[in-house]
Amino acid sequence: MKIQCSNCQAVFNVPDAKIPEGRSFRATCSKCNRSITVAPQHTGSSGSKETVIGMDASLSEVSDAPTAIAADLDVTSAYDSPLEVLEEGAMSALVCVDEPGRLKAVKEALEELNYYSSVASSVKEALSKLRYNQYDLVMLDEEFCGEVAENNTILRYLQPMPMTTRRSIFLMLISNQVKTLDNLMAFAKSVNAVINTDDIQKVKLVLERSMADHRRFYKVYKDTLQGLGAF
Repeated sequence: MKIQCSNCQAVFNVPDAKIPEGRSFRATCSKCNRSITVAPQHTGSSGSKETVIGMDASLSEVSDAPTAIAADLDVTSAYDSPLEVLEEGAMSALVCVDEPGRLKAVKEALEELNYYSSVASSVKEALSKLRYNQYDLVMLDEEFCGEVAENNTILRYLQPMPMTTRRSIFLMLISNQVKTLDNLMAFAKSVNAVINTDDIQKVKLVLERSMADHRRFYKVYKDTLQGLGAF
């Protein structure tokens, strides 16, 4: 359904499946940052639905995700994660990077590439965002929030994701161990590309090259699905 922000009048498209029933919603407009609260919606009610641009998610709803940090998923507390709604055709990126220098380089590169960046401040926030939003790109530092490369929670969450969902996400891993664009190690870690921390200032160029290779690789496959009406 098409919805409109009551403050800046920006129009967005929200899949009906993402509009929960019988509860209020609260979110922030991605254009003007105005907080909006919407009354509960009900299937089958007469008339059009009111403006809806987000929904709340309790921390307990992501507690079943695989995690290496049990304390970070304390289900006794609640964590609000609004649905992020963008204009149709806009590209979105989830940034799971907390080292200041790397974060600055990544955000600047994504801005130049015209991506809307959503920066996660913790593992639980990243998991909640991934559960309720579809991102074109995920930038993941393997040591995000103090985790170790061998047991990264977010990577473990993404690795077993169904291929129908996973192939629509370009996942770039930031590593201090793996060389930039090491395709063999990228395959071993189930990511699309790797950039070494020593090359982080070149992240825009690395992203452009690796994503162009990715598009070429999947072009025939996607063209076939589109011809069959399945994509």
